[in-house]
Amino acid sequence: MKRIFYILVTLVVLSACFKLNSLSLFNLSSQYSNTPFTKLQSAVFNINDSTARLWVLIFMDDMIADYDSLSGKSYTRVQLKYELFDTYESKQILDSASLIISDSSLKIGDTLIYIDFEYPGRNKYILKISLTDLNRIDFVDSYLCLDNTSEDSRNSFLLQDQIGNLLFRNVISADEEVIFQLADKNVRKVFVRYYKRDFPLALPPFLEEAEASFNYMADSTFTVTANDGKMAGIRLSRQGFYHFQTDSNQRNGFTIYRFNNDFPEITNAVQMLGPLRYITTRKEYAKIDTSEDKKLAIDNFWLDNAGNPSRARAMIQKYYGRVVDANDYFTSYLEGWKTDRGLIYIVYGPPKIVYRGKNLEEWLYGEKGNSNSIRFQFVKVSNPFTDNDYSLIKSPSYKEKWYNIVNTWRR
Repeated sequence: MKRIFYILVTLVVLSACFKLNSLSLFNLSSQYSNTPFTKLQSAVFNINDSTARLWVLIFMDDMIADYDSLSGKSYTRVQLKYELFDTYESKQILDSASLIISDSSLKIGDTLIYIDFEYPGRNKYILKISLTDLNRIDFVDSYLCLDNTSEDSRNSFLLQDQIGNLLFRNVISADEEVIFQLADKNVRKVFVRYYKRDFPLALPPFLEEAEASFNYMADSTFTVTANDGKMAGIRLSRQGFYHFQTDSNQRNGFTIYRFNNDFPEITNAVQMLGPLRYITTRKEYAKIDTSEDKKLAIDNFWLDNAGNPSRARAMIQKYYGRVVDANDYFTSYLEGWKTDRGLIYIVYGPPKIVYRGKNLEEWLYGEKGNSNSIRFQFVKVSNPFTDNDYSLIKSPSYKEKWYNIVNTWRR
């Protein structure tokens, strides 16, 4: 059961700008940590050129109920807060609000909150969202890149299922029917560009490569009707990605990705094989790839390197657990495990320190200031299909440490 609340009790709104340390100075490694007390699912929809609506889904079953002896009831108490910034480097909060929900009903289900806020102008912004369980002082943060530059930006589309439930993701399966709510209610036709591309895997960090330009010519195109701000339902049967636009003369729009129906999970030998390329030789990989029983060949690879079945199972769980995490964190127009950040995350694990700027993300493994620590820098790629595309700055200096970490998976 979902309960919907609109700016409930104890809402404090702070609209004036005030100064603080910029987000780029804070360690944001929690964004890639798989151990928060709850997941934070959120979406932002541009209602018009100056107003946006923030939706947050709160999993109430994850919250702790505290007993109040005076009332004889148990309460969950949750604080939801947002802060709006120009960029990660900005030292001013443009807008903020804090909402406290105190609930004694203890109904089983999720709570869907929405809050409207104002944009300062036609621009791109960063929205920080914080959710805190006040009964145990545990919290989770999320950072959204918002685009209010035009009526056809990605935040002018709100993805829903066929009965109108919000989808806090843009990866769907073949059997899902989806619709869009559109900011522009005058739109009568939505243009769709379909792309089916075979992207190569990320290369090791010491192999510098020339960046290949993306061919924006779609493999096919079609249109979907819209009426009064709502697009007709559609199923996307073919794997690839679909770019929805209200103006076909621009590159802006909203992209939906169609991978295998199990995504982001790894459920069969074919899905297990691809990520194994990161820690195998070309010869080893080819041998497994041409085996009649790929699952057996993969199991034997891990067993040969682990030395015993118990350690092999632990290594498999650890390695493919990171693959699933990479799919959750880094998926863009290709699966997260295939990306540069996915490669580093799978082989090295979650970074200890993460700094993020307008066009750069920096990961640190080890202690800050320690010469033995490893630092990776990822440059944000301008991409109409996603705001989650980053390219690693490669260097031959990574070669020795790369082979050292790969060898830890092989002994």
